Amino acid sequence: MKVTALSDIHGNLIDITEECDLICICGDISPLEIQKDYIKMTKWFFSDFYEWILKLPCSKVILTPGNHDFWLYKFISSSKMYLWDKLEILIDNSTMFYSGNDDKWYNIYATPQCKDFGNWAYMPGNDKLEKYYSNIPSNLDILLTHDSPQIGKVGNILEDTNSFFPFGRPAGNEILASVITVKKPKYVLSGHIHSGDHNVSKYNDINLVNVSILNENYEVAYKPLTFEI
Repeated sequence: MKVTALSDIHGNLIDITEECDLICICGDISPLEIQKDYIKMTKWFFSDFYEWILKLPCSKVILTPGNHDFWLYKFISSSKMYLWDKLEILIDNSTMFYSGNDDKWYNIYATPQCKDFGNWAYMPGNDKLEKYYSNIPSNLDILLTHDSPQIGKVGNILEDTNSFFPFGRPAGNEILASVITVKKPKYVLSGHIHSGDHNVSKYNDINLVNVSILNENYEVAYKPLTFEI
């Protein structure tokens, strides 16, 4: 199965032309300038974003929200929602995707929950994260997370070793990392930290990669990741 993954588009509906079976989006779809304007976000979601989704060269798009996606946080109450037959929104839930190319079902789970660093969406409090993440099944084919797991003592295997904020603290999510090392999904796709390491890294047979397409200046700087699983 061929998968294309991206995150943190922030309204940049980039052209994706390479055909694949599945496209995964790891949150922060909302344009920054209208992220809390629910009227403008509704129009954008059902016009610009809708048209973009329909044009994507795949049969299915799986999306989990990010901390800037206030519109989704307010209006999408279901943990699994299907829109336009092509888009599936997952919030702390799993789905099965069938690839006709290899006649196989793939098990996918997605969570938008992030560790605290401000008053943003999908930040329930660090003391509640372990409970949320405990629902992640073992031996997944693909895990979508908006937050990036913090792996290692010095830096995040998904981020540059200089990606520390604020006050020198590591930017990644240590609680998420501890759960991942036990659950052992084959692929962990994440975003949130734009300056992350966009190369696939391997940790205890887990493939980890940050798929944000933006840099820290919110400029499109990276291509979506396409890989075979």
